[in-house]
Amino acid sequence: MARSIRAKAAAPSAISDRPGTLDSILVSGIARNDNSSPAIAPPPVRRWPATPIAYDVGAIVALSLAVCLFHLGSFALWEPDEARYAEIAREMLHSGNLLVPHLNYVAYIEKPPLLYWLTTLSFRIFGVSEFAARLPVALSAIAGILATYLFALRAFGRRHAIVAAAILATTPLYALMAQVLTTDMMLTALVTIATFSLYLHRDEGGRWCWIAYVAMGLAVMAKGPVGAAIPILSMLLWLTLNRELGGAIAKFRAIPGLALTILIAAPWFVAMTIREPGFADFYFVGEHLRRVFEADYSHSEAFYFYLPVLAVGLLPWSLLVPFLTWRAAPRNPARSFCLVAAGVTVVAFSCASAKLIPYILPAVPPLAVLIADGLVSCAWPGADSRAAIRSPDSRILIESGPMLVLLGAGVIVAAIAAAQFRTPYVMAARPGMYAIGAILVAGGAVTTSMFVARRNPAGLGAIVVTLALALIAGGWVRLETEPMRSYAALSRAIAETAPDAAIICYHRYVQSLPFYNRRRVVLVGGRTELDFGARLDPDAREWFLNSDEQMLRRWDQPGRVVIVLDAGDLARMKERFGDFDVIAIEKKKRAIIRRERISHRGPITLN
Repeated sequence: MARSIRAKAAAPSAISDRPGTLDSILVSGIARNDNSSPAIAPPPVRRWPATPIAYDVGAIVALSLAVCLFHLGSFALWEPDEARYAEIAREMLHSGNLLVPHLNYVAYIEKPPLLYWLTTLSFRIFGVSEFAARLPVALSAIAGILATYLFALRAFGRRHAIVAAAILATTPLYALMAQVLTTDMMLTALVTIATFSLYLHRDEGGRWCWIAYVAMGLAVMAKGPVGAAIPILSMLLWLTLNRELGGAIAKFRAIPGLALTILIAAPWFVAMTIREPGFADFYFVGEHLRRVFEADYSHSEAFYFYLPVLAVGLLPWSLLVPFLTWRAAPRNPARSFCLVAAGVTVVAFSCASAKLIPYILPAVPPLAVLIADGLVSCAWPGADSRAAIRSPDSRILIESGPMLVLLGAGVIVAAIAAAQFRTPYVMAARPGMYAIGAILVAGGAVTTSMFVARRNPAGLGAIVVTLALALIAGGWVRLETEPMRSYAALSRAIAETAPDAAIICYHRYVQSLPFYNRRRVVLVGGRTELDFGARLDPDAREWFLNSDEQMLRRWDQPGRVVIVLDAGDLARMKERFGDFDVIAIEKKKRAIIRRERISHRGPITLN
């Protein structure tokens, strides 16, 4: 029987006193409580009222829903990832083939299918839309927040749990990726569940290890073997550093547990190896070994790439880290475990040659727990001991408000100087940046007043509310910048003007075209990510053209044809197209149709 929550809060950890363990090293220098002198009774410690855990969970869910779901379906799918993954799920729904993912109706096997399956289910329930496409990702983010809350509740206590969940929900990197249709957030949620469950099994036993093995199997189905590697490596390294590796196989039921993980994940990989020739080489060698070891394979960055990513992605919480002291924190092995889990993730992805910002997401939940641990030790110094209540640590609590004010002022200054930036995104985002800056400045002032009055819970609450409002305002930034990252408007114009026309995409595959037009498109030139599926497609000669001459022959054939191409290519070849109308313009792309083939309405021009 698991320990009660009240008992857990009173004794937050099972502490090992063996010298030389990692936890004893990390907490050296922290003052221990001395309860040996009964001469003077210590003053009573102010504690939070006994509130049902359901209230905490309800508040965390409400915060998560506000941050993760607001504006979820208001903006179009961004190129290339969102439009790609949404189209794969749409084709699954259309064809009924749930085994082999298809993109533009050819096999696309770069990722396992869990995200596609859940998105297909969402499409079936809610209809094909941007909201339905992103909903599984947003729900995964909320699941990761709740998993972080539960872990911190059992390993530290109620204060830690609430603060850790609030930090994670309001971390910009995590909140942003909660509304982006990629596999990274689903992987992060499942890795978080698996990693924290392994620790809770070490601490409490019970069924936690089985939850971990199921989560690892699903994580493999979300993004491959990395979903099992991160939790296993984190636990193994921590056990080794704490001299607890002996007997771990039996204690964690490793043999039947890993068999369960394999049973969940292996059938799809085996079926794909049998059904799709070349799958094993393409997926395991190309998408994993080459991506890790070959610098020129994909998205190569410097080894330290993720350090500034985390520093910026965790703002403003990352600004507080240098001031945290953990001075009143009782010894807790969960602290060192979170440090190891975050470190394993950062080092593993830093060693890989291919680097993208979302890859580092699995490190954010354990970092949120560590930051919460430091904040609680400053906000309630001595609250978990019998020492007298001391005043708040001004180095962190009182200064957090001015930090928010400075951050907001910086955002406003950047908006004022938007024209000076090379990237056009800042100018497009200017109205939203003013709103974000104003929210941060006002919230920073309220936060400062709360901490000056030594109202620590209210101060932390003010930070969370401020960040939540700023993130919600950030939804308008994404709406303003949508035309720079999406070809949805162009695709919709084609669907409205020429709903029955064949669509030819010249040289660059525009991911949005098949999704918003609900049909396959012809590709001229480089096949890029469609190359594997095109080689296996018996109709490849009809749908993949190799030259301008083949495209022009298709253009001259009977029937209505729309060609999507760059403005420069259109200027170069316009004499060869004859009379045509431009029915859509978006950024440098143009959609043209032969003049006599326009149906019920005139041309459309998009600004």
